[in-house]
Amino acid sequence: MSKDSESIQRSISNSFQESDGILSSKQPVETKMNLLPTKKQSESSIPCNTEPDIEEDSIGVIEEDDDKEVPQPELRMNGGYSWVVLTCAFFINFCAWGNNSAFAVYFAYYSSHTLYEGATGVDFAAIGGITFGVGLLFAPLINFITGKIGSKGALMIGNIVQFAALFITSFDSHHQLWQLYLTQGLLQSFGLAFLGIPCFTILPQWFINKPIGEKYVISDRMLTLSQGIASAGSGAGGILFNLGMQRILQDYDVRWALRAQSFISIFLVTLSIFFLKIRLNPNVKIAFTFFNKDVFLFPGFWGGVLYLVFAMFGYVVLLYSLADWTLSLGYTEYQGSIVAALISLGIMIGRPIVGLLSDRLGAVTVAAYSYLICAILSLAMWIPARNYATAIALGILTGAVSGTVFPTIATITLNIVNFRFSKFNVTFYMEWVFLGAAAIVSPVIGIALKKDEIGPTQYVHCSIFVGISFVAIFIELMLLRGFIISVREIATNEMTDEEYFAIRPSMSRIMTNTFRFKGVEGI
Repeated sequence: MSKDSESIQRSISNSFQESDGILSSKQPVETKMNLLPTKKQSESSIPCNTEPDIEEDSIGVIEEDDDKEVPQPELRMNGGYSWVVLTCAFFINFCAWGNNSAFAVYFAYYSSHTLYEGATGVDFAAIGGITFGVGLLFAPLINFITGKIGSKGALMIGNIVQFAALFITSFDSHHQLWQLYLTQGLLQSFGLAFLGIPCFTILPQWFINKPIGEKYVISDRMLTLSQGIASAGSGAGGILFNLGMQRILQDYDVRWALRAQSFISIFLVTLSIFFLKIRLNPNVKIAFTFFNKDVFLFPGFWGGVLYLVFAMFGYVVLLYSLADWTLSLGYTEYQGSIVAALISLGIMIGRPIVGLLSDRLGAVTVAAYSYLICAILSLAMWIPARNYATAIALGILTGAVSGTVFPTIATITLNIVNFRFSKFNVTFYMEWVFLGAAAIVSPVIGIALKKDEIGPTQYVHCSIFVGISFVAIFIELMLLRGFIISVREIATNEMTDEEYFAIRPSMSRIMTNTFRFKGVEGI
């Protein structure tokens, strides 16, 4: 290969520029799909695994005299500043999803104290559902706003809104229930949405999966591992906020717990946003839109939607129930908070492992079998559990695998769109609308299934519901796996986006590929 050709290829691989989140609209270039990336393509692009069909002049190739090479800055994926970005994402999740996990402590506190006159367990469950889900219903709007002001701007909105929600709640001295709905419910939900969702789309700009060679190297395949490490931040935050706020509740009151939580969060998130860098490919025009018809009608999109819905049914009911279930066994509020914290410990340990295995064996496959394990734990361990030791073990084990959706959903969505990075954002944000809807109703379903009499069997219906939800995930993801493999067999490199999203494999073909493992890499 000539030195000129090598220089051109190097320029293509270095065409990513650092920006503050807004994609340049100058000279948009339509990219072609690449089904199974070659090593050269994987090393020279972000995980869209596409190679832009562009002219040399349009990427700023430096002309050379006398075949002398001009040094070009090296684009580093899976290393360098990528680790700083990953650390920032970890602490953003620490404060966003960690704060949400801490609602289990407030839920138990509100339920056992008569602070809000006339309030029932259904009210507090509804507030928990609102906190988790209402903001996520507006995910397409968040995607549009992100396109206008950049990812860092969207994150700062979430940071300010979350601080305001917790801080204002702490001044509700009259304990009005409607104020709790608006502050710790509605307002905090928008803070969670603006912080939580953009983090998932930032990491694929810095981490990729290269083709597996003769020797497997972890640093070559970090697309899902990076999501696992970042989402483990929610587990670390859950530990701090569950145990820390429980102690403040005991020594002081709920107002000081909320204030401490709000100041910890705004400090850590502001620091993370400051060091965060956004890197977009100027040759890929990302769709920062509300809706895409081709994606909406694509069966693979609905496979991702069902995954999120069933995952929320199981995960949220489990997350919000275990602390109060521990109380129903006859233990104290503090012991219940320990169980809730151990769920977070399981999250910290389990999600990076899930990410590592997903990059090695395939995100869809690992997610499916993780939730099969979750179903077994819910039906065979939760139902007969009668002592504190079992509650502790259940918290750690379910925490490790029940939140598998968070480290895997970005990679699974990339597989659904076959690494068409231009359609990743709009697909991802559209999916989260349905996740938000499921998260809203999940706590209410959990409290409705809870028996009135206090005792070891008070949550037996909840455990059955959670177990069935996880079994449904396993079945649905295996079918989605067969669909993705079938689509890749039909699709060609020359297909446009419209042609790709119009593919409809036969059911017999999908069923044949559902449990096919040989010759299928990374699904």
